[in-house]
Amino acid sequence: MPFDQPTKKPLPLLMLLAVLSTVAAGCAGETGKVVAEAAGMATTAQEAKPFVQETRPADPQYMPIGRKFAVEPLCQGETAPPPYVPAGQAAHFSFPATPAPKPGECKPRAAFKAIEAELDAKRISNEAAGNQAKSLGSTPPPKPAILPTN
Repeated sequence: MPFDQPTKKPLPLLMLLAVLSTVAAGCAGETGKVVAEAAGMATTAQEAKPFVQETRPADPQYMPIGRKFAVEPLCQGETAPPPYVPAGQAAHFSFPATPAPKPGECKPRAAFKAIEAELDAKRISNEAAGNQAKSLGSTPPPKPAILPTN
């Protein structure tokens, strides 16, 4: 009695079904999405919340990596900084001369001093918080609980 394998008969049918579904998926386009949404198999994108719409720019542009931002140099003070004289390996290279900033293009020293004072105050407050945490962490551990004996 010959033995007939049942998997040989539906294999061409399954291959034909796979090819037809691939072709149908490629041709579906927008109508396929509408049908999928009606069947409950796809969703539509929600509109962004108002606060998100307000914070996003109307025309987002690509910001390339490595973009250089203008830096405001510090204005000259009472004493001019010493001239840069390259030494060692740097003496073999020529550096482009940096032009002196115009009066409106530099940060005033008073603003720099205010920022410096603010950072010093923050440093002092952080050191005080660290010392307090260190003192709280140096307390001796509690004694182990004594179990009552019956």
